[in-house]
Amino acid sequence: MIKIVIFTALLISSSVAQEIYATFNVKADREANLVLSATGLVKKIHVDVGDSVKKGEILLELDSDDLKTSVTLAKKKIELASVNLRYAKKAYERFSKVKEVVDAGEFDKYASAYERAKIDLSNAKANLAYKRALLDKTRLKAPFSGVIASKDIEIGDGVSAAKMGTLFRLITPDKQKLVVLIDEKYWQKLKVGQSFFYSVDGKKYKMESKISKIYPSIDPKRRAITIEMPTKGLKVGLFGQGKLKVD
Repeated sequence: MIKIVIFTALLISSSVAQEIYATFNVKADREANLVLSATGLVKKIHVDVGDSVKKGEILLELDSDDLKTSVTLAKKKIELASVNLRYAKKAYERFSKVKEVVDAGEFDKYASAYERAKIDLSNAKANLAYKRALLDKTRLKAPFSGVIASKDIEIGDGVSAAKMGTLFRLITPDKQKLVVLIDEKYWQKLKVGQSFFYSVDGKKYKMESKISKIYPSIDPKRRAITIEMPTKGLKVGLFGQGKLKVD
């Protein structure tokens, strides 16, 4: 009888969920340190800290007058190449109709001129695309809709493509996530969907979320595994603590 009672007690204790203490940081669900891959002086800044921006919105522009001029010239070259191609095509078509009665060398001259004209137009279009790409690199655009969390640049500052320094930090304001560190010894107990009860003010753990992501590797410096879970209504950068319930 005693053995049965002890065995039953062991079964009950083993079925009770274990609580693991953990700390966490609140991060934006999506965030990015924005940089430019071009070199130049800042001419315009269109946003400030706290501003809401839409995806694709221009945040900053470098001085790019020389590139704008080169784009204009590239467009002119396309116009000229288009005219040359039009005339070369007419000449080729005209001689094609009398190909059998004209000198073969003469016909080949017009055929070659037509082919060169087509290549010249193609090259002109490629050159315009290249110039536009260079110009586009002088404009920093928002990769997603969000809020400017920090700004580390002013009008007149120099930007270096070699250093790639952060100019703005962009975050999503409406959604956050908890980035939680769990001691590595518990890694086999972690499962997506487990409940985490937490607080950011040192009081009783009143809020609850569930594991949405478990990182595939252990942090060798902290000897901990990182997990994530969604939250909202919290300030990015907050620190808190909680308890994770595992089987």
